[in-house]
Amino acid sequence: MLAEDRPHVGPWAPFWKPILKVASFVYFLGLQIHRLLYHTGILKQHTLSRPVISVGNVTWGGTGKTPIVEYVARFYLNRRKTPLILARGYGQDESKLLARQLPEAQFGIGKDRLRAAEQVLARRPADVIILDDGFQHWPIKRDLDIAVINVLNPFGNLSLVPRGILREPLKGLRRAAIVVLTDVNLTPRKELEALKVRIRDFSPKVEFIEAYREALFFYRPGSRERLAVNRLEGERVTSFSGIGTPRSFLMLLNLLGIKTVRNFEFTDHHSFTEKELNEILRVKELSESKEVITTEKDYLRCEEPVRRIVKPLVLKSRLRLTTGEGLLHQFLGHFAGSSLSQAYSSGEGESGKPSFNSGRKFHRRRRDFSSRGSASREKTILQDVARQDPLKETEVKKGVNEAGRAKNDMPPEALGRETPNV
Repeated sequence: MLAEDRPHVGPWAPFWKPILKVASFVYFLGLQIHRLLYHTGILKQHTLSRPVISVGNVTWGGTGKTPIVEYVARFYLNRRKTPLILARGYGQDESKLLARQLPEAQFGIGKDRLRAAEQVLARRPADVIILDDGFQHWPIKRDLDIAVINVLNPFGNLSLVPRGILREPLKGLRRAAIVVLTDVNLTPRKELEALKVRIRDFSPKVEFIEAYREALFFYRPGSRERLAVNRLEGERVTSFSGIGTPRSFLMLLNLLGIKTVRNFEFTDHHSFTEKELNEILRVKELSESKEVITTEKDYLRCEEPVRRIVKPLVLKSRLRLTTGEGLLHQFLGHFAGSSLSQAYSSGEGESGKPSFNSGRKFHRRRRDFSSRGSASREKTILQDVARQDPLKETEVKKGVNEAGRAKNDMPPEALGRETPNV
């Protein structure tokens, strides 16, 4: 609450605010020194042998990164490409979700993601690397940066942690080629457009993708019971969640017409104790709620005690992109060509000339690709693909022309049919 300057944060708030502000300044100094070490070359950035796509954010807490990571991975899986997902592993629930949803993908889990990538690639090949929560990860050079922002709480009180929720100043959004705005169905269009204007103040050339979570059905863990979302319309329920933006879950239930008589909110990645779960069950019985409802992410984090004590209904949802899907496919498709993967692997193009993996030249091109307007970006995509495989130029032109149309020919699975609730 202090990080958002909400009212009623308690009598100690005036005492903590100046202390946290000083701590935020110390954090800022550390952040600047850390970046300077990489900028001057004292600390080295490493180029991996495969293209690297980062999905991250500029804030602490949940913004909806996990469904975006899954979406990107499915894009490549549906094109018979193998993605390698690199994650720190501090949010084991998220890694567990991705592993369940994407059994065909490869995973490298660990604090040292560079080492994890090298170890996995030494055992088996991959076509593209997805850096989960990688927006502030400097040891690995990226070829595409995607920033995810939850519109319900985009930047908190605009302060750096621990006074606020920002991991870095907002000017860091300049590094992003794409900003994905999540939970767009839970905020007025006027506020959404105002947020876009605000982001463009820091990153004028950024492209926007809009997304939301679509409720599919409820299921009962340990049984084959499934309920359509409209079956609980008008019913009284008790809910609980431990996600980055817990009120988004409550708002989604309200949007479905479900009457939440009591909602338990916990911190992100919270591990539920048996005492807490018994309290939830007790409140459910006292309030005469018909069901207890939670998110899939929360259930999978503590499967056994949640299933044994609470026996909840779990909401299954998927990611739905409302605008910009064709544009996103253009960006991702830039790294999907087989000849491009070969060029990365060998370090040379078919003509023997330096490929995209030729150090500074490739990353300079990556920065240009991220910062140009859509018309220039469209031309860049065509030129690069034609250079690698002239036969694909017509195919890419067709995709460019269809970028603004309603839906791509992507199978339902790639739209996040099994996307976890975040």
